[in-house]
Amino acid sequence: MHFLGKNLRYLRKQSSKTQSEIASLIKKGQTTVGNWENGISEPNLEELLVISNYFDIPLDTLLKVDLSEVNVYQRQGSSGAASYDHSETEALQVREDKLSYVLQEIKSIREEMERIHARLPENK
Repeated sequence: MHFLGKNLRYLRKQSSKTQSEIASLIKKGQTTVGNWENGISEPNLEELLVISNYFDIPLDTLLKVDLSEVNVYQRQGSSGAASYDHSETEALQVREDKLSYVLQEIKSIREEMERIHARLPENK
């Protein structure tokens, strides 16, 4: 599941931007941005990179993390410029790395158990 539309709307509103302002940044119409936010259509890779850079947020986070739930996005100052707190992404990556490690260890243990089981004499 990805959160692109929800995150785009969230980031846009947090930075007090309109759909038209985001659309002009990407050289698209306001309806296109509305369609992205509503999940009717999706931006291409180049447009995703522009959005990611504009909001200073990693592309994978823009797609995979519900920003409204983790509350990592914060407005800065009166300029309306937005900044993303990358420490939350780093924490998520550490958790993913730990989970990946644990899953790999479980797989190794399972394989070792299967090897041991294969060497046992069968019960008759």
